[in-house]
Parts: sequence; C-alpha cells; structure tokens
Amino acid sequence: MTSQDDVVRAVESDDCFTAWSVRRQGDGWIELETSGVLERAKAPLLVVLAWPVLWRDADRVAPHLARARSGNYTLLLVGTDDEFITGAAHRLADEGDVAALGVPASVERVALALRARAESSALRQVAANLELELAQAQYEINLLIDTGRALSQQRDINSLLEIILRRARDVTGADAGSVYIVEGDDDNARRVLHFMVTQNDSRQIDSKGFTMAVSGGSIVGTCVMTSDVINIPDLYSLDARGEGNNPWGFVHDRSFDDKYTYQTRSMLTVPMISARHQVIGVIQLINKRARGYISLAGAEDFVFGVVPFDAPSIAYATSLASQAGIALENTMLYQEVRTLFDGFVRASVTAIESRDPTTSGHSERVAQLTTGLAQAVDRVDAGPYRDMRFRPDDLKQIEYAALLHDFGKVGVREHVLVKAKKLYEHQRDQILQRFQLIRRGVEVEDLNRKIECLQAGHLHEMTSIDDRAVQRLLELEEMMTWILSANEPTVLDQGGFERIADIAGRVFVDPDGTSRPYLTSDEATALQIMRGSLTKEERFEIESHVVHTFNFLRQIPWGRQFRDVPDIAGAHHEKLDGTGYPNHLTAAAIPVPAKMMTISDIYDALTAKDRPYKKAMPVEKALDILSFDVKKGLLDVELFRVFVEAKVWELVHK
Repeated sequence: MTSQDDVVRAVESDDCFTAWSVRRQGDGWIELETSGVLERAKAPLLVVLAWPVLWRDADRVAPHLARARSGNYTLLLVGTDDEFITGAAHRLADEGDVAALGVPASVERVALALRARAESSALRQVAANLELELAQAQYEINLLIDTGRALSQQRDINSLLEIILRRARDVTGADAGSVYIVEGDDDNARRVLHFMVTQNDSRQIDSKGFTMAVSGGSIVGTCVMTSDVINIPDLYSLDARGEGNNPWGFVHDRSFDDKYTYQTRSMLTVPMISARHQVIGVIQLINKRARGYISLAGAEDFVFGVVPFDAPSIAYATSLASQAGIALENTMLYQEVRTLFDGFVRASVTAIESRDPTTSGHSERVAQLTTGLAQAVDRVDAGPYRDMRFRPDDLKQIEYAALLHDFGKVGVREHVLVKAKKLYEHQRDQILQRFQLIRRGVEVEDLNRKIECLQAGHLHEMTSIDDRAVQRLLELEEMMTWILSANEPTVLDQGGFERIADIAGRVFVDPDGTSRPYLTSDEATALQIMRGSLTKEERFEIESHVVHTFNFLRQIPWGRQFRDVPDIAGAHHEKLDGTGYPNHLTAAAIPVPAKMMTISDIYDALTAKDRPYKKAMPVEKALDILSFDVKKGLLDVELFRVFVEAKVWELVHK
C-alpha cells in the first residue's frame, strides 16, 4: 500500500479494517474513524493519514496539527524514507499527536499502525477524562466545603436558602430548583410546606410564596412523609396509571411549563433532615443539563440538553442536603431565640411604660431615631465617622439598648417617677384642707369677736371686725391661688422663693390649740423648685435610673453580639464635657451609639405629645435647643449634623 486510494480500497474491502470507516478525505489526506478500542474511551477515535503533498505544506497542515492537540485525533504522516529525510516530519512530531508511517507497506502493517495510534490516543483520552473527573471531583469537594462554611456563617433564613439552592444546583448541574420549608413537626398532623425560594437559569420566574399541605399527592409532600430521595428521570414519560416508572402515582401538572414555555423533565427531590431526624425542608432540583448546555431555550434543548440526575449528582445533593438540614435547623433555632429575646425586650418596655404612662411610646421612638441615625452615619463618606459601619447585629444592639435605656425606672419609686407638678397630689390636697381650716378659723374668730362686742355693747366695732375678717379671707384666697400657680412645673416667678418662705413662716392655731405653719418644710421646699417638678433629692432619684439600667442590664447574658447593650444604655445621659451623669464621662469614653441616643432622647423628650405637664415643642424649636447644646459642647456636632441633614426625626413624625 502506497497511495491514498490504496488505503480507501483496503478500508472498504479488507477484513483487517473492519473496525474502521472513512469519515472524510481531501487532497493528500484521509480521515478514518473507529470506536471500541478501549471501553473507557468515551468519544470516537480519529486518525488522519497525510501524504507529503499535505504535511510539507505548513499552511495546509496547520488545521490538522491544531486538531492533533485536542485529544482524540492522531495525525499519521505517510511517506517514503527519502521523503522523510527532509526533516519536516521530525519538526511536526513536536506539535501534538503525530507519528510516521513508511511506505510502501503491507495491509497488515498499516492496520497495526492504525490500531497502535488509536490505542495510544484512547489511552490519552482516558487519562484526560480521569484528570478531568479528578478536577471535577476536587472542585465539587471544595464546593461542598465552601458551602458548609457559608451555611455555618449565615443566620438569615432567606439568604441561607438562596445559598443552599444555588450550591445544590452548581454541584448537580441543575437548570432550576426550589426550596420548601416544613412548618410544624412530626407530632403535628397539620404540617404544611412553605414555598420559599426558586431559581431558574433559563426563565425569568415571578416567585410568590405559597403553602400547601404535606400529603402524598405531591412530590415534595411524599419526600417529607417518607424522608426518601425521589429521582425522576423524565416527568413527561411518567406512567399515567401509576405503574412501572411511576410507583408513587404522581401526575405532572404542566401549568407552570405552559405558562413559561418550559419543560420540567428530570427532577431530583431531596429531604433536609434535622439533628432530631425530622424533615424540616426539601430541595427540589429540576433539569440536569447535559454537557455543553448553559441554558435551555427552545423545545429541542429539553430533548437533547436535559439528562437524568446521575448517581454522583444524587450523592452530592444528599450530602449538601445533610449539611443544609443542620444549618437550617440552627438558623431556625437562632431565629426562635432572637424572636423570644425580642419579645422579652419589648415586654420589658411595656412594663417600664406601664409604671409611667405619661412617657408611653418614648422608648420605641428613641429606638427608631437612634437606629435611623446609625443608618445615616453608615452612609456618610466624609468627616470623623466616614469609616464607621454598622452591621445588622450592630443595629440590633443599638435598637435593644435604646428600647431599654429607661429600664432602670423600675427601680424608681412610682410616685416620684410620675410626679407631674412640684407638689404631690396628697400634699396639694393637704394644703387645700389646711387653708380651708385656716379660713374657718378666721370666720370663727370673727364671730367670737362680734359676740364679745354685742355682750359689751360695742356695736360700733362690728363693722371693723367684719372688714378685718374679709381682708384676711381675701389674703388667704390670694395665697392659695398663688400657691397653686407656683405648683406648676414652670420657672418660678421672680421673688417667688421669698414669697413661699413668707407664707411658710406664718402660723395658725388648730382646733386643738396647737400652733401650726401655713406650709410644712417639705411643701415649701417643693414649691421653691426653680424649674420643673422635682426636688434635688427627687431628681437624684430619677437620675439614678441610669445606674439601675446599667446594673439590671448587666445581669442579662447578652452574648458576644449584644454585649455592649449595658454600656450604651447606661451612658445615654452623659455629656461630652463630663457634666452628664451618672459617671461624668467625657467625649472619648462615651460609646458612639450612646452619643446618638442622647440626641434622640432629648429630641423626643422635647417634641413628645404625651406629656401632661408640658406642650409638645415644634421640630424647629427642638432642633434649636439641641443646636444650643451642641455649641455648648454637650452633644456631638457631627452626629447632630447628620441627624439634621438626614432628617432622621421624620421617622417619628410621619
């Protein structure tokens, strides 16, 4: 055999070439195809015989050399000894799977040469496939490890489910999928499946959550009830009678497919099982894509581009579902604890405000303002706080601290806590009764003197006695009116301190003959308060609520995430210049969230509409007062600027 025609005739007629066929040919070359040389060689093997007219021409041989580097393609150079002397063939041998065949050669020799090259190519293909499979396995193992790490770090359920589904689809090559969560436990006959997440690479899906009962009428329901992996190679070929390949009796509802011109073919449904061996969720994977298919567009893609989920896919999906089940259970437990803790915090706020109904809603508003200010600070890109960022847990910590900033009021005596005026109600009532007694005494004294005048016959003195009595009664009435006016928690009028001292210095004689003051020392002290409604001792007791707040909150095991709650809440009355309380901290020692809360607390106290002892202040005037405190160095100038520019107050004035 020497020529290209000799080879074609041999392939078509000689028994030595029964495994070979001519795939195609051209000027100076012929491409032969064979299969079954090695069982593990998955693709057909191609050998191209090239004569000197081809392999001596660099341009013409270039495409064949490129293919010879691809893996299942061998270039066999044909020529005589004289033709190989030129050295061109030797140079080509370095370009890929290239060998030489000297001619003339017998049919047997050519057949053996072809088989040798095919086997060599097949071995390289097997090695390449093994290398690819090893790389794929390593990738999938790393993916599972990374997935385990990601699952263990995620605490938000929706984000966790997105990760679970995305990684499950990556590791199995699924085009689409969904995740369901089981609500209720095995002891609850009314368990339901909650559709949570869906993903689809080939279609834009309008995802809306829904629930359905756990029953054997659905694939996911059966998965929950049996805890089994359900692998369906092709839903479109399920036996409608519930036999053969459909022992479950499933009926494929194609309404989704019709709506989105999609075909749900292969499906793998895997249960997520908790540490208590309960199915708490289901991963449903749809349409494993064949190699080379990135998405499924037309109808033919669902025929040729979708394959059943194979054993490795099931193994990987099951392994991931096992990790996901534990992670999901932990996240759900975390959410339950968070919900429980959140409920405790809000119940505590309710308890606080029930002791002081006049400040109802204050804690909630301060929490809204403080977290809103923190979020605004998180967005700034200039100034001293440009690098400050607050994670979700940081914002939750600030919220808890703000909600509980007045928690220490449970340690303040209630009558002091709710004191609206300078005098307590019982003190005011006692003064009113006392002045009524003094008035009655004046009237009795007037009558006694008039009787004495009548007995003595001094009738002319009767008028003067009445005049003196009326004058004293008017003076008592004016005193009482002034006392009631001074009782208001406003600024005491000029000279008021001396006026109260004068009234307190007066005495009367009670029916028992005991001399008593018009005002007791405690009453006089209360009425002499220059501003507000609290005496020095009472104000100290009120201010002590911050100490109680810190001490109470310190007893709660907040954990690492919320460990700063006591320090933040306990510093909300500190001022930058050290004049605040209870520890007289200066700017550097006050936590930034506490500085935010101070601004929010003062703002709400000024603008609150639920204080019976004062009118709500307009926003502009409240901001002016805060601005004045900023200029005095009491409040943080940058935080106040952000508060104003971001209009944080609108969170509570909608």
